[in-house]
Formats: sequence, C-alpha cells, structure tokens
Amino acid sequence: MNGKLGDQRHSLRSHDGAMIRLGRVCRCSRGSALIEMALVTPMLLVLFASIFEFGRMFHTRLTARHAVIEATRYAVTGNQLTDEESGDLLDRATSIRRIVAERAYSLPVTPEAIVIDPADGGGPEDVVRITLIYSYDYALPGFMDVLPELRFSVAAAMRNEPFNGTAGS
Repeated sequence: MNGKLGDQRHSLRSHDGAMIRLGRVCRCSRGSALIEMALVTPMLLVLFASIFEFGRMFHTRLTARHAVIEATRYAVTGNQLTDEESGDLLDRATSIRRIVAERAYSLPVTPEAIVIDPADGGGPEDVVRITLIYSYDYALPGFMDVLPELRFSVAAAMRNEPFNGTAGS
C-alpha cells in the first residue's frame, strides 16, 4: 500500500486514464539553466558590442560634423592662420584645412579628405562649402570582417562675410 501511495504522488492520470510519470520531467530539466545561459550569453555579447560600436560611430560622425562646422565658421570671416615656423600668413585653404584637423581632435583626418569649394575659400560674399570625407574603422575585431567599409561625408556651407582683401591672400 505504501508503494502505491508513493506512485500516486509522483504521477498523474491523463484523460484516457494512463499514468504519466513526473519524476523524469524534473530530472531532465536540471541542466537547462546552464544550456539557456550558454545560448543567451553570445547573443547578449553581440548586442552589447553592437551598441558600443554604434555609439562610437555616432561619436565619430558628430566629431567630424563639429570640425567641419567650426572650419566653415572660421572660413566665412576671411581670416588666415599664421605659420608657426616662418611667421607668414598661410593661404585660406590651408588655414581652413588646419582648423578642420584641429577640431577633429582624435580623428585621423588627412588634408586630401577635406574638400573646399571654391578651392581657395572664396572671396567676400561668396558661398563656401567644406566637405570632409571620412572612412570609419571598426574598433572591435570581427565587425570589419562581417560589415562593409563605412564611408561618410559631412558638409557645411555658409556665405562669406564682407571682409577686406581678396581670396587666397
């Protein structure tokens, strides 16, 4: 009788009267938490890595945009930078390129990636457009193998103020 009572505690009757054992179901789920963690952890790591990479990419784009806007604001004044070595005035295009490179902070910007239209920075009342073409490098390994190369450009255009002198002087 005692054996029958033990069987009834660990089993249920289905609608057709067959006995269903619960003991096997409980024993089979012992390692399920470990298996679930093993399946979910890589997905969470990829999610966190993607969030990090997207944030870095967004920061890079904002930094490049800031540099171009600051250079455009500088360009419309007609000002020119002074060469530290010789003390001579730099031409406007070189001055604008230096401002972009300085304001880009940690981004590796090359002078060839900066497009100025008109090429000399324009004269008084001309519209000057500065464009920076940048190739983004992924920080995390594996992303560059899976994702395509990311190139973006940022541009700003403003009308030059009425300044004294001619363009390029």
